Amino acid sequence: MHLLKLLPLAVLSTLALAPTASAAANGSLDRRFEKADLNDDSSLDSTEFLALEPRSKAWVDAMHRFNAADMDDDDLLSLTEFRASNGGKEGGKPSKSEKFFLADADESGSLDPEEFARTIAQAKPWRKVLREFGRKDRDDSSFVTPQEFGVAIGTL
Repeated sequence: MHLLKLLPLAVLSTLALAPTASAAANGSLDRRFEKADLNDDSSLDSTEFLALEPRSKAWVDAMHRFNAADMDDDDLLSLTEFRASNGGKEGGKPSKSEKFFLADADESGSLDPEEFARTIAQAKPWRKVLREFGRKDRDDSSFVTPQEFGVAIGTL
């Protein structure tokens, strides 16, 4: 008899805790957002977003997720977009061709060493970036072409 009286209380307490867990998750995301919003404009630009990323990640991976989270294509993340993307962690990884074209800042169709550096871990020392660049630049043109980068010709 006492158990039947406690059952509704148990159900209500379980339901009451569900929004609290969600609110706690949002609170954590909100704090990360506020910390990254250096200019206090209630949005994150790509530079502010990149500061949230571990240095072990490549710039192009972060920008791919930034672009995926930017639902209204205004090159800014609102708090709502930031929350919806789980703090910019949703969006997956870019394909080889997406990496190449995200890194190609001047849209020249090839990557110079600085652009190439955007495709590998941010923490990698410059001498190692140049070494890896040299291995990719098979024709010694000082640029890495899509083919040298490993992008299939049909995906260009």
